[in-house]
Amino acid sequence: MHRQGFRELVTQRDYAEACELLQAAGLEAPEGVTFGLGCYEDGLLEGVGFLAGNILCGICIHPSRRGAGLASSIVGRLIRHALAQGIHNVLLFTSPAEMPKFQELGLNLIARSPHAALLEFGQPDCAAWLEDMRSVIGRQRRAMSSAAPEALQDAQTDEARRIGAVVLNANPFTRGHLHLVRTALQSCAYVYVFVVEEDASVFPFDVRLELVRRGLERDPRAIVLPAGPYMVSRASFPAYFTGKAAHSRVHAELDSTIFAVRIAKALDIGVRFVGREAACEVTAAYNAALKEILPQHGVACVEIARLSRDAEAISASMVRELLAGPDAYLARDVLRELVPETTLDFLQSDAIQDIRKALREHQRHT
Repeated sequence: MHRQGFRELVTQRDYAEACELLQAAGLEAPEGVTFGLGCYEDGLLEGVGFLAGNILCGICIHPSRRGAGLASSIVGRLIRHALAQGIHNVLLFTSPAEMPKFQELGLNLIARSPHAALLEFGQPDCAAWLEDMRSVIGRQRRAMSSAAPEALQDAQTDEARRIGAVVLNANPFTRGHLHLVRTALQSCAYVYVFVVEEDASVFPFDVRLELVRRGLERDPRAIVLPAGPYMVSRASFPAYFTGKAAHSRVHAELDSTIFAVRIAKALDIGVRFVGREAACEVTAAYNAALKEILPQHGVACVEIARLSRDAEAISASMVRELLAGPDAYLARDVLRELVPETTLDFLQSDAIQDIRKALREHQRHT
């Protein structure tokens, strides 16, 4: 008689066995795991699944047990655990072939690309998030048109009346980011500036969001918004945070598709602006996917040349390198060429010390 049971993965041995099962299936161990669950039969590990915050990941079943509904059982238990922890919305990145069995469990499709799909369970869901974004945008546009109606006087042509979008990590906000947004504003009535909400950068999300808002205070037609869990997140684009170029094309295609079929459609966005990328392979793959996929859904994608300093494109990584170095590198005349005054004020404040410490720690371990 076979005995089957589910239990939490706790010990190093538990996780080592789970990693062996994943590796045998050609999968990598998920990162940022907060809970792991294993299914055992007669003491042998037959299937695993994990939660990384609100993301379902690492779902893997031993080949001998596939097709028996074990994956559905694991996902159901992970969802119940998440709900018990106060997590009311969970996301699952999977292949299109695996998608139907998760839909049978009650997960709803956000979007699918040829090689990947993103599903979710619970509330607030993507539709609720988009409705909230519409409300925020409506309030800000009404406030802007009342306070500064002259700001829209030049937006009379059909092209200038369109709505643009930019997605920034802004780690931190630089003159390069400012150049991208202001260039986008030249051909749009409004530009929605989405700041990546995933808190996986050395500058915390609340700091990055505030720096972007301060940096764009003189540009009322640039409406700054949180990017939520559906743009450049660990669910929609994991490779952006792991830096694993081998997966970047598949992840970039999915993130681009979500933007085209859900976000741009719901928010009337007609064009997405991106900065030209030559240094980062993952970002270059993302730009390529956006330029290919967005036009298929009626959304233009415009690539803008990066703002340069001494023939080198200004980037947030330049600023982080200075912050990780000696104090002399933080002279205002050096940083002023890379960041707007609003970011410069923050970099010169006491609030930067913990960030500099984290950057130096990272530098010592790489």
